Amino acid sequence: MGGLGASAGFPDVRPRRLRQSAAVRSLARETDLLPRHLVLPAFVREGLTDPAPIGSMPGVMQHSLDSLRRAAVEAAEAGVTGVMLFGVPAARDAVGSGA
Repeated sequence: MGGLGASAGFPDVRPRRLRQSAAVRSLARETDLLPRHLVLPAFVREGLTDPAPIGSMPGVMQHSLDSLRRAAVEAAEAGVTGVMLFGVPAARDAVGSGA
């Protein structure tokens, strides 16, 4: 048992992963994409009163603190569990001295 098959040189028994822990089971299961696996990228800029579109990123907005709060609540209601914040400085230069 467990030896090579005579016909093709393949094992008679296919080894299986040990799936005793939840971590290993999650690695071996089928791929799925759910809202809880996503992260909302949020660009925050001081001084904004309303969200402002980012020209180079269609559908993405720069948020004020108030609009960010609303966007985070909407994302949470949709099942998104994470928000990644990106600060947008008021003044930028080539060396990033404002950061």
